This record gives sequence, structure tokens and C-alpha cells, in this order.
Amino acid sequence: MSTARFDKTTWRRLKNLVLPIFFSEIRLQMFGLLALLALFALAIAGINVVMSYLMSYVMTALSVRDENRFLSELGRYLLAIGCAVPVAVLYRYTEERFALKWRRWLSIYFLRRYLSNRAYYSMLSYAGVDNPDQRLEEDIRSFSVQCVSFSLIIFNSLIALIAFFGILWTIDPWLPIAAIAYAGIGSLITYLLGRPLIHLNMLQLMKEANYRYKLINLRENAESIAFYGSEKKELLRTRQRLRDALKNLLSIINWNRNLGFFTHSYNYLLIIVPTVIVAPRYMSGEVEFGVVTQAQGAFGQVLGALSLIVTHFAGISAFAAVISRLGTFSEAIEELSKRGAGDEIQFQDGDSIELNKVTIYTPKRDQLLLKEVSVKIDHGGLLITGPSGCGKSSILRTFAGIWSSGEGTVIRPNPQESLFLPQKPYASAGTLRSQLQYSLGNCFPTTEELWQMIRFVGLAESAKRAGGLDIERDWPRLLSTGELQRLAWARLFLKKPKFAFLDEATTAIDLHAEKKFYEKLCSESVFWVSVGVRQSLYEFHGTVIELTGDGEWRLICPT
Repeated sequence: MSTARFDKTTWRRLKNLVLPIFFSEIRLQMFGLLALLALFALAIAGINVVMSYLMSYVMTALSVRDENRFLSELGRYLLAIGCAVPVAVLYRYTEERFALKWRRWLSIYFLRRYLSNRAYYSMLSYAGVDNPDQRLEEDIRSFSVQCVSFSLIIFNSLIALIAFFGILWTIDPWLPIAAIAYAGIGSLITYLLGRPLIHLNMLQLMKEANYRYKLINLRENAESIAFYGSEKKELLRTRQRLRDALKNLLSIINWNRNLGFFTHSYNYLLIIVPTVIVAPRYMSGEVEFGVVTQAQGAFGQVLGALSLIVTHFAGISAFAAVISRLGTFSEAIEELSKRGAGDEIQFQDGDSIELNKVTIYTPKRDQLLLKEVSVKIDHGGLLITGPSGCGKSSILRTFAGIWSSGEGTVIRPNPQESLFLPQKPYASAGTLRSQLQYSLGNCFPTTEELWQMIRFVGLAESAKRAGGLDIERDWPRLLSTGELQRLAWARLFLKKPKFAFLDEATTAIDLHAEKKFYEKLCSESVFWVSVGVRQSLYEFHGTVIELTGDGEWRLICPT
């Protein structure tokens, strides 16, 4: 993993992440919010300049014990505060709305790319991109907030620098010179002391995500872990992930401690430097006491504008890590999309399944799964069988177009007229109605049709137990593997596709239900392709391809 730092690559990634929104459909809204933020920033800077003078007048009146002047100047200062508060609040509100709108747009922008061209699937075997879920949620949230925040900090610093530099110069020319020298030396030392924090923050994001992923994995596999009685092993593995995250966090804390010795000294000396420079002029009577306090405030503003690295180094290092993670994620999606455009196996749409000298490899081409298969099925069923691990499911992945490493030509039906039942039945949290309608597109069966199908596939008791069609449940937890397979068959029959592809779709279903389902499938579909090892499946398939390993196969025609 490369080290995250602000180099040319980081700036390029930052540009690529920022620019798209200003060419998007909401660009006018974003430009409007930016203009409003700039207006508020200018107003706040102007108010701060005015308040610096008013405070100097208050302090001067206090130093000479002029009660009437003191109360008068104090009243003007409080009036300025009354103007500053609503502007500051609206400025903060606008900043948060800008970040929120940016996060929403950026999230949808990434989700569309992630879910197009099956990039989400290809990324499972893509090296260099860990925990895409964290990048889509936490990293996008952090990026949108931090990018807006740092942009406004830089903009406000420039305004403060322009507004208060002149004040310092009029008080004493040595003040701005001292501010520049002080900030320059401080920034250099801060960078040298805190440089390791950039890489450590990058590692922390990854290690925290790994720990969170392990906790999710523990929850999703709770029953299997309970059956194996492997709680101690899981505790050790989970503690190791936690230990890695905390160990790296301790390194961050230690480096922040070392950096803190300097930054706190830097900040404490901030008040002393302008006081020491202006004190001789006050002692000699050249300036009033209020000018001393004004010099302190103006010096702090100018120094703050020049000391962004010192005051925000921890945030900048974390921001660099987020840019690196989002940038590599975006580049990975782009690369995977280009890979998809140059498929090695050629695909054509048709009304049959036809393999013309097709050779199939794993995506990384490190294993030969099937060698020079030529077969055509335009009606009836095709069964793909063979020992575990020989690549049976990989043929269905090729039919679906999600695997393309290999050679030859695959003619396949239009996806709109087909339905694939994956080996692992899919369900999500929601209503039972939404689960049944998941793959139906614009087809919306009536409630009675849904209940008829529920009864047909044997899910009536499960549906009643869950409270009916429109109660939200966590179906992956509520339903057993067999019930999830029945749910998948219900989707198949509700959609009534011409062509069906089934991957181990009856492994958790009894033979009676399997026979009933396949008989209905035979009467409604033009042809179907099944992956399985049960002898009972031979009855429903006129052609069988048996894989024997190392890419070898043989064609069987059951009697």
C-alpha cells in the first residue's frame, strides 16, 4: 500500500474528485452556495476588522479610567457582536448544507459507477482496494466535510491576511515581518515532526474498517459459529483486528504528543511576540494601550492565516488519507470498467445457448476451468455437473457475462428474458412483498397471486409467522437456507422467464419439492440450465455436461 501524502498524485486525485460536481446537474446550486459562503466570509472578516478597532477603543478608555467613553465604546462593541452572531451562524449553516449536498451527489455518483458494468462484483478479486463499503460511506462523508472545511479555512485565511496585514503594518512594520518568519519556521518544524502522521492515518482507516468488517462477519455467521462452538477462535481473531487498530492508533497518539509539545509552545508564544515588539512604543508613549491589544488580535489573525500547516496538520494528514482512499477507489472502478469493455470471450444475444469453442479461465487467468466446449441448447434443459471446485458455477457466470476471461464465442438469451438463481439465495431487510417482487422489473403481481405463489413454493407458514406480506423483517435471518431457496423459486415463477439459469438451486429443498418445481419450470420455460450434482436432476435435462477437472469435460445424453 502506498503512503498517503500531498504529492502530485494526491493533487490530481483531489482535482478528479472535486471537479465533477461543478459540471453536474446541480452545478448552479453549488455555485450559488459558494457565492453565499464567500459573501458571509467577507462580511465576517469586515466585522472582525471593525471589532478589532472597537476593542482597542474599549481598552484605551479602560486604561485612562474614562467611564463615559468606556460605556460608549463598549455599547458599540456589543452592537458589532449583535451583527456578527447571525452572520456567523448563517455562515456555518450554509457550509453544512453545502457539504451535505456535496456528500449526497458524490455518494450517488460513486454508487452509479460502482454498480455499473458489475464493478462491485469485479472488485471482489481486485487487489489494492479494501473495504469498498467504508469508502462509499465514511470516506465520502469525511471527504465532503473536510474538503469544504479546508477550502473555507484557506479562503478565510486569505481574507484575514489581506484585512489584518495592513493593520499590523500601520502599527509597526516589524509585526508582519515577525509573523511571516514565525509562521514559516513553525510550519517547517511541524511538517518534519508530523510527517509520519499522514501514513499512520491512512493505515488507521484501513484497520478500523477491517475490525468493523470482522464484527459484521461475526454477526452474519452467528449460527455457524454457534454450531462449531468456535467462540474462542472468533474472539482471538476479532481481538487481533482490534489490537491492530489500537496499536496503530497508539502510534498516532504518540506522534500527536510529540507534535503537541511544539504546537502548544508555538501557540503560547503567539501573544508574547506582538507584545514584545509593540511594548517599547507604548512605554515611550507613541501608542495607546488599546493599540497593544489590537496588535495582539491582528497578529493572531495574520499568524493564523499563515500557520495552516501548524494548526491543522492532524486534519490535513487525515484528509490526505481520505483523498488517497477515494482516489484509488475511483481509479479502480475506472480500470474495471475498461476491462469489461475488452472482453476476451465474445458475447452475442440470441434465442438459444450456444458455446463455440469456449475456453474459460478464472478472472486472473490462474486456473483453467473449461477447455474448448462447443454445445448448443435451444430447448429443454442443460445440466452442468461434476465434483466440487471444478468450475460448474463458473459456466453460469460466463453465461451472465460477469466472467469473461477466456476464448471463444457465447451466444446467450437477452437478459430481459432470462433469470439467474445464484447459488447463495439473496434476500434483504424489507417486506415479504418486496422480496417476491425483487427481480420482476415493472411486473407487479396482485396480492392474491403472491399468496398463491407463496403457498405453491411452501412458504405459507413462514409468511404467516412473519406477519404477512407488508411487515418489514430481516429475511436473511428469519428464513432458513431451504426457505430462501423456495423464495428464489417463487421469484422465478412470478417472472415466468423464457430462459432460466439455476446454480445449485435445490440443495436445501426436499426431492418432492424439487420435482414439483422442475415440472412447472419445464412447462413454462423454453430452456433452462442447471448446475447440480443430484441424480434426480437428470430427469429434467436432456443434455448433461460433466466436468472432470483441469478443464476437461464430457457430453452425456441421459436416457
